[in-house]
Amino acid sequence: MFQVWIDSNKRTIIETARELLRIPSIGTEPAGHDKPFGKETDQALKFMLDLGTKYGFRVKNADGYAGHVEYGESKDYVAVLTHLDVVPPGNDWTYPPFAAEIHGNKIFARGAIDDKGPAMAAFFGLLAVKESGLPINRRTRLIFGLDEETDWRCMKHYFQVEPLPWGGFTPDADFPLIYAEKGILHFTLRKSRYGQQGMKVEPVEIIGGERPNMVPDVCMATLSVETNYQAEFLSRLEQYCQTENISFDVREIKPGSVLLTIKGQSAHGSTPDRGVNAIRCMGKVLSQFPVADLDLWEFVALSDTEGRFLGIDCSDSFSGALSCNLGMISMDTDSFKLVFDVRYPVDRTGTELVKLVQQTISSLDFLIDVHNDKQPLYVPKESSVVRTLQQVYERITGASGEPLAIGGGTYARAIPNTVAFGPLFPGMKDLAHQRDEFIEIEHLLQLTNIYAHAIYELSK
Repeated sequence: MFQVWIDSNKRTIIETARELLRIPSIGTEPAGHDKPFGKETDQALKFMLDLGTKYGFRVKNADGYAGHVEYGESKDYVAVLTHLDVVPPGNDWTYPPFAAEIHGNKIFARGAIDDKGPAMAAFFGLLAVKESGLPINRRTRLIFGLDEETDWRCMKHYFQVEPLPWGGFTPDADFPLIYAEKGILHFTLRKSRYGQQGMKVEPVEIIGGERPNMVPDVCMATLSVETNYQAEFLSRLEQYCQTENISFDVREIKPGSVLLTIKGQSAHGSTPDRGVNAIRCMGKVLSQFPVADLDLWEFVALSDTEGRFLGIDCSDSFSGALSCNLGMISMDTDSFKLVFDVRYPVDRTGTELVKLVQQTISSLDFLIDVHNDKQPLYVPKESSVVRTLQQVYERITGASGEPLAIGGGTYARAIPNTVAFGPLFPGMKDLAHQRDEFIEIEHLLQLTNIYAHAIYELSK
């Protein structure tokens, strides 16, 4: 129905996407009250709003936090929620990350797949619906957020000044669609240091993990080791690590002081079982010795990816089992801090789980600080949004598809009755946040067709 229009506008779709991808829209400090996330994100938003005006859509800038283009007339509306901010490109790109060069029928750029490419596909999908002249019963609003990669402040502000939609989708995850997302709970456990006298090994400094939602692949401990115990320590350390298959490195910093580095394997915090947690391995190692604060290291050594050691292991029939990632460890002169990322089933609440953790740690002298609790997302498979999008996917691709439940979190959580819908097809490698991120041109055009049909069916 829309393929002919897309074919005739192929060059415009590709070149307009490249223009957007050349804007280095990494969120920064405010550049004035109307640019809360910096100049470059504001430039990307204005690019899309100007594009909307050019093609005859109604547009609105929501105080620089977000904006939208809109088509149709009705009281309620369908939302397509996208974001224009990107993560920093990192190093070692084959092609410049903000040049949007085409090589081998691929557009290479930061944001190509997350989420500027899909945002542009949704825009031209909406334009295809508009120019088709087909009747619709709900207006469609394509919303552009500017802070998805950090704290979602864009959506918090946007929906303070704009009404919530009837429902919709976000093109920021996987096909066929994601109907359930686990809750995401981040908290810190704090424990005072006792530094027992007479211990032969005492941690002086501990560093492990970069962020809660990553399985830490390195944990480093500066240890004070009694001089007459050092040879025995090194011998037992090597023997234990070999037995337990723990990768380590140890070197003397100065007499009586060593730097112990434990190496693991990184993975996303939503799938901690796919990694090797270097902090847990450090706990297993240190708990074998006469070490200060032994109870802490024994606790760390017991940490598991199902949350059993915290008393919170559980599961449901929709989203599966809870996952638990001990993502960071640090210490100062007074205390240790352990930072956790927990993904919990849709039939539980973060408040419920925090109470269970408090009960488990009550005898261990830990205190808990909760600093993030994103509620689960669950849109029943029987809902009209899920059924409609699944039918669109199957009709356009010719492939059957079962709705997915995941441990990750998508932009769909920002609004009710909304699911993630693409852009990645089953088996497609996820290049979001990776170097040499790209989108294939045929993928971009196929997304445009799918999103045009999705917009039309939801609006109809």
